Amino acid sequence: MGGIFISYRRLESSGYAGRISGILASRFGSQNIFMDVTGIGAGRKFREVIDEALNACDYFLAVIGPQWTTVRNEKGTPRLHDPDDHVRREVGAALARPDVNVIPVLVGDARMPAYDELPPDLVDLRAWQAVELSERHWDEDMAQLVKDLGGRSDPTPKPVDPRPAAIPLVAVALGLLVAAGPAYAAYKAGLTVKKNTDAETVAHFAAGWTGFWAVLSAVVAAVVAAVGADRRQIVPQAVRGLLLGALAGALGGAVNGLFRVHGGNLKPGIILGFAVTGAVFGLSRIAGRSLAIGMVGGAAAGALGGFLVAGNIDGFMSQALPAALILMGIAVLQTVSAPAEKPAPALTPLQRLERH
Repeated sequence: MGGIFISYRRLESSGYAGRISGILASRFGSQNIFMDVTGIGAGRKFREVIDEALNACDYFLAVIGPQWTTVRNEKGTPRLHDPDDHVRREVGAALARPDVNVIPVLVGDARMPAYDELPPDLVDLRAWQAVELSERHWDEDMAQLVKDLGGRSDPTPKPVDPRPAAIPLVAVALGLLVAAGPAYAAYKAGLTVKKNTDAETVAHFAAGWTGFWAVLSAVVAAVVAAVGADRRQIVPQAVRGLLLGALAGALGGAVNGLFRVHGGNLKPGIILGFAVTGAVFGLSRIAGRSLAIGMVGGAAAGALGGFLVAGNIDGFMSQALPAALILMGIAVLQTVSAPAEKPAPALTPLQRLERH
């Protein structure tokens, strides 16, 4: 017998039940799905087979349509209140078993039945969380139902991204080239802050680095989004890059300034400042998806860049070289370390229960 029992009224929801059964069979195997149309062979007693299936199932899906409580028999009585109604017997038997997960499945814009619409032995049905399957969001709703039953959350395989893995790396490099000039102009504009006092000196470097990294990260984020699958993300990503880049630059510049004014630690200030900027920029995931990889790659590449320029190069290269190393370091590390996605094998409800 199958691990998932699908209960429904043929008069109103046989089409929905058939669609649900087909999708679940493709995810869990037809041998784990019971539906009376396909689960009862010729020469077998209907009630005996139903009872056997109910005793063996792990999940009970009560497919509820708009007329589930109002369909009447030949006497004019709602079928759900007839003790011999097969739907009532199925639901009642499932509710009586503590080891069965009951899931009301609402289809055709149906609502959960009220207490006064249910016979006494079915009132506990309202204690179970219902799942709504709408025509407008059928795929998403079915994906959630499959996930609730222990299978993969996607009802259809994800399309393979045809773009080469190096595309993000190329996008980052292109963004760096496009942003270099404007970013340097922003850097020079920020350095107009005076350096007469310690506080002004810290603000001087913080402002310059803030301008440089805000422009740089905004352009890089926009270019990376432009080569992505959704071009609508260009502006949101650029704004996000602007804000996060400004934060990374402000923190790194402040660290640089603090080291310079306290003890004259020029070289350590440059190295640590770029390490902080790289780490924060890496955490922003503008040049890569992984927080850990971005932080480690950005901090290491920033420290290396700071070491190369400390006390030797002023102006443009003092920002451009560490910036290039940080961006490319994060992107390269992200590209190299990204594993091929392997979907987890779908489990049948029986296997899921065995794990617990």
